[in-house]
Amino acid sequence: MMKKRRIQIAIVVMSVICIYIMDQIVFFKDREFERAVRDTLISSKVSMVDRREKALDGIIWKRDLERVQSVSINFREYKVKNIEDIKYFKNTKTVWFSYISAYDGDNSIYEEENVLDNIYLIKKFKYLEDLHLYHLKINEDIEAMFPDTKVFIE
Repeated sequence: MMKKRRIQIAIVVMSVICIYIMDQIVFFKDREFERAVRDTLISSKVSMVDRREKALDGIIWKRDLERVQSVSINFREYKVKNIEDIKYFKNTKTVWFSYISAYDGDNSIYEEENVLDNIYLIKKFKYLEDLHLYHLKINEDIEAMFPDTKVFIE
């Protein structure tokens, strides 16, 4: 009887530990967003300018993304359809979402209509100072949505 109780306690303890660990891991909803993060996450920024020689493998922890100060994603290279995963970057100061021109004079716009549907998640960021949106299809009044943030839209 006592041995059975110890096994049950061990199972409960292991379950609690597993649940805690799983809660600390980032599970991306958009594969392209995940690819962008894995390709460009370097210390305190996710940058479309700086790329890793080799993409990150393995687990990405929430605490690592909470330390990121700047997030920038080029939608021409990464065909992101849902930016909901931006929620993991709670302490970021600058967010750049852009569709970089293929050549000089290219003014094309990223046509994915629903890509900015979850932009409201960025409102919860405590330290957000700048929001840059370039060559994206914008359906809402973003500047009114972020009164305390410098918003740049082109």
